[in-house]
Amino acid sequence: MSFPFSEIHPEPKANAALLVAEAVDRKRPDDATAKTLTGLVRQDAGQVSGSTVPKNEKEYTAEMERHDRDRDATYTALSLIAQGYAVLPGDPGRQDKAARLHDKLVPDTLAFLYGSMHTESTILNERLAYLESDEGAAAVSALGLGPIVATLKEKMAAFEAALAARVEKREARPTPIYKAGARLDRSLRTLYSYLVSVESPDYARECFADLAPLLASARANATRRAPSPKTPAQ
Repeated sequence: MSFPFSEIHPEPKANAALLVAEAVDRKRPDDATAKTLTGLVRQDAGQVSGSTVPKNEKEYTAEMERHDRDRDATYTALSLIAQGYAVLPGDPGRQDKAARLHDKLVPDTLAFLYGSMHTESTILNERLAYLESDEGAAAVSALGLGPIVATLKEKMAAFEAALAARVEKREARPTPIYKAGARLDRSLRTLYSYLVSVESPDYARECFADLAPLLASARANATRRAPSPKTPAQ
């Protein structure tokens, strides 16, 4: 069975490919064919790395990450304030409104703020849509949370603008990252097939062990991104 290299994002795959090449060279120091193939892997991994974060793109990445931290902090603050009002004694009506709003803001945990930025954006957009709905806006107004919601909207828009600028910069690269990644996939497949032919599939998988956790992570992320079936309206 071949290794599904294309399922792994090019950037971490390039780093792991260098470890694979080192492992093969270490295990087969006298194998000239293997050395030629690991040389191709290194060359193609270098092309991917050269396509990832060139110096003129670092400022865009830093800006995007700064805005991501800002939206994380603002959403966390909004959730904590709602939670605080929910337990603050003296006004049962306010407590009830705050508790229901907090349940909408944090139906489980805030862990999504520290995972995939793209998944986070999807969830935050859904939560913001609720805050701007008739029900959500009424709760926000009653609790005096309008300025914080406005700040959250501003921070989310700033992140999206920074992300768009970074994407535009990436698309202007001489060698698009996924094109370079496809070449790396071919060289990895060639090396993998060679090891299977001269040794065994188990031997090849052992040499490629550094790529296994990346594949598992990529598949887990794909599963989380998959849309869930819509439930019929009640």
